[in-house]
Amino acid sequence: MIGFFRSSPLVRPHMRSLIKHAVSGTVVGVTALLAACNPTTLSGPGFGTGTNQPLTIAEPTGEVLGSGSVRVALLAPISAQGIFGQSGQALRNAAAMALQDYSSADLQVIVKDVGQNTSEASQQASKALAEGAQLVIGPLRSDAVKRAGMVLKPAGVPMIAFTTDTGAAAQGVYLINFSPENDVERIISYAASQGKRSLAAIVPQTPYGNIVEAALRQNAARYGVRVMTIENYKSGNQPDPFGLQNAAEQIAKLKDQIDAVFVPEAAAAVSAAQLLAGQGVRNKSVTFLGTGQWDQPTITREPMLDGAWYPAPPRVLRNLDGRTIGFDSFARRYAAQFGSEPPRVASLAYDSVILAAALVAQAGERRFAADTLTDPNGFIGFGDGFFRFRRDGTSQRSLAIMQISKGSSSIVSDAPMSAAGLPK
Repeated sequence: MIGFFRSSPLVRPHMRSLIKHAVSGTVVGVTALLAACNPTTLSGPGFGTGTNQPLTIAEPTGEVLGSGSVRVALLAPISAQGIFGQSGQALRNAAAMALQDYSSADLQVIVKDVGQNTSEASQQASKALAEGAQLVIGPLRSDAVKRAGMVLKPAGVPMIAFTTDTGAAAQGVYLINFSPENDVERIISYAASQGKRSLAAIVPQTPYGNIVEAALRQNAARYGVRVMTIENYKSGNQPDPFGLQNAAEQIAKLKDQIDAVFVPEAAAAVSAAQLLAGQGVRNKSVTFLGTGQWDQPTITREPMLDGAWYPAPPRVLRNLDGRTIGFDSFARRYAAQFGSEPPRVASLAYDSVILAAALVAQAGERRFAADTLTDPNGFIGFGDGFFRFRRDGTSQRSLAIMQISKGSSSIVSDAPMSAAGLPK
């Protein structure tokens, strides 16, 4: 198995040697990736000292983080307006944190601002290639990922991107974020394990809704759950109340035949639960099922959603020495250094840089080869737990199951911390 954090006694001494300095009395456990077996010999252009690297490598332009010999690029929308710009800056900050924590990393991160215009992503990807980047981390938006991928894939340089749109994934374009498909697989498999056999769903008429519906049908069939009806509504800034009302009325006709109701979109969850209660479909008779979008106080405070289940990345993890890691720990440290709460995606940037640095330390010339990045045993990140990349570029992430109760939520099923806990 390969992991950022690992409890095997075979690697424990090595891991201790890589634990870094203490911050405010709490050890920041940043370790290299560790392999339990020798990696296979890999070949192909664009990795390590691949033959398609430019003969003359240009000096990097823009901000450079770190001073190692291996160069990777971070594509982030730093100058974009609004939330995208804020997220872009957070990605840069998280990358800087990672290199501070992993101070021995033989890594140099060249920061490329892709701004607001998606065409800038391809231009900055080209600059990254010319400047000798062997791996690209980012960008954030799906269209920017696709643009950058068109430049990087022919050059054989892999990318670890942050979009949740699995349509942007491809061989060599790996998505590290949490996907709707992961959410659906986890919640349906858990519901089935708890005896749920028949459900209704309320799904938005959006690209996201289309992805969720396809995943629902696939996983319901896989886990033996009957989908009695899928009701749709128009979604925008505010979900269509008439569509939700109609959905509630249709589901009420089946209330004696269902034991669960799946509402993936957080914006519709509270209204749907209240409308269903008005039709006699209450949380006393059915269990409401959600997605990672539900991981917010406005959902957990709704009384009609008491007892509901939803998947979410683990916010608190333990490393091999029993110290606390995970997003909450990362967020506290980020806020202390940068003066603001990080967006959820920031920890993924942190883990991506640590992953790159650790692979440089462990895998030599094979560090960014496909078989290294897609090791089926996966990785354990500091911020968000276990994950692994598939060869098609999609990923499987470790998710806990949360249960809502009296205005808050708690874990009822832990997030798996190894490949053995994930579906095949």
